[in-house]
Amino acid sequence: MMRLFRFLFFIFHFSFCFATAQSVFTQTQKQIAENAAQQLAGDTSLQFGDAGIVVQDALSGEILCRHNDTKSLIPASNLKIVTTAVGMAILGSDYHFKTELQYDGSIKDSVLNGNIYLKGYGDPTLASPTFDTTMNMKKVLDSLTYIVKNTLHINKIEGKIIGDASAWSEETAVPTWLFEDIGNYYGAGPSGLTFNENQFKLSFQKQNEINARPVLSSISPFVPEFNLQNNTTSAIGSVEDAFIYSMPYGNSGFVNGTIPVGSGFEFIYGALPDPALFAAWHLRKSLTDSGIIVTDSATTQRRQQQVSSTSQSRTTFFTWYSENLKKIISYTNYESNNLCAETILRAIAFRQTGVAENDKGVAEILKYLREHGIETRGLFLQDGSGLSPRNGISAYQLAQILRMASSDFVTTLPSPGEKGTLKNFLKNYPPLQTRIRTKSGTISRVKSYSGYLTTLGGRNLVFSVITNNFTCSQSAIRKKIENFLAALGEI
Repeated sequence: MMRLFRFLFFIFHFSFCFATAQSVFTQTQKQIAENAAQQLAGDTSLQFGDAGIVVQDALSGEILCRHNDTKSLIPASNLKIVTTAVGMAILGSDYHFKTELQYDGSIKDSVLNGNIYLKGYGDPTLASPTFDTTMNMKKVLDSLTYIVKNTLHINKIEGKIIGDASAWSEETAVPTWLFEDIGNYYGAGPSGLTFNENQFKLSFQKQNEINARPVLSSISPFVPEFNLQNNTTSAIGSVEDAFIYSMPYGNSGFVNGTIPVGSGFEFIYGALPDPALFAAWHLRKSLTDSGIIVTDSATTQRRQQQVSSTSQSRTTFFTWYSENLKKIISYTNYESNNLCAETILRAIAFRQTGVAENDKGVAEILKYLREHGIETRGLFLQDGSGLSPRNGISAYQLAQILRMASSDFVTTLPSPGEKGTLKNFLKNYPPLQTRIRTKSGTISRVKSYSGYLTTLGGRNLVFSVITNNFTCSQSAIRKKIENFLAALGEI
């Protein structure tokens, strides 16, 4: 109850800053902030790296402190602020993704002489294993099977079960993503038909000897037409250090790296090579398990188009809708979910151009920002999630996007101490945790935080801190940034 009260106080207080101008910063306040910024930027761990820092009044834009704030740096997942803020503005908080059940051919004597289609329009939460209010994969399949049986009243399908992702571009992975990322769960790309967050789980039986080969005991859920070569070895350590290497639409891959020695199982998660085929295969299995005879195989619309240019008219007999976009954006920012961010980017492109392609989504975001007075020179967008190491943005640009964003967007950023990626952030500064909402960003040699902060004196700030190429550990640079934000919080 106390956290809820503080949360509501923060939202009211932040919203109030957009309606009432505040006085300028005092010289003392500026000096405190400037000293803290210089201490962070001048840290020896950044001797060979860079730090971009800016802190502003949320309403007036007055600068409290800055350092290299117009320099383009790699933002990692701080880029999700751009995607989700613009996505909410263009698509609207109440936007819903949809997925359709369709059939072609004709029905006679409880037999469908035709095909069943599961046609997607990008819903990233369909059968999600982690989204709070969405049915898991089994429940979704059970529901789809029930709908087929009780809407069409059939007991046999003389045809195929077809996963149709054709509403969106076939391209899933972004060209500038690293090969070592693409095959892993966090590199799962968006698809017109996304299912189970486009991921699967590998279970490894640990071994007690160093350099022994852990046993790849299972892949779940089953991934059709896909084989993985296990190249892992056992090593001393507390966590696995293994990566899956595979390509979209490929039928093979390999796993390299180490699994900790010991007993029991270790799990790593991979990206589905063909989400539409995966969804169709599991829907076919669910239908046959329920007693419906399916005489042909599971396949995809992409494969069908490769062998035939003909198509029959279809009947849509059920439409499945996602949660609203605000809930999806909250999930995206709390969990730093790459798939959802990339999906929002494609949805922007689809809404604005009718073509759900990465490059078109990037172009539409840049266009929107320019139309709303934000300088886009030096803003290098490659994707929607920040996974590409070729992304570049300045701290000042991030701060301006935060100032531009709607008050509805504020609540989609997590407060430290809550679930998600910020659960342990600022744990040594409990009072500040209730007065800040921020998005973190982390990839190799990159740490960033941008968001909103209410100071002890009631000042509402936007801030952005991006650090690149530091020589200390991720946890060490995080603590240095925490100290900087703590100094701001006392103003």
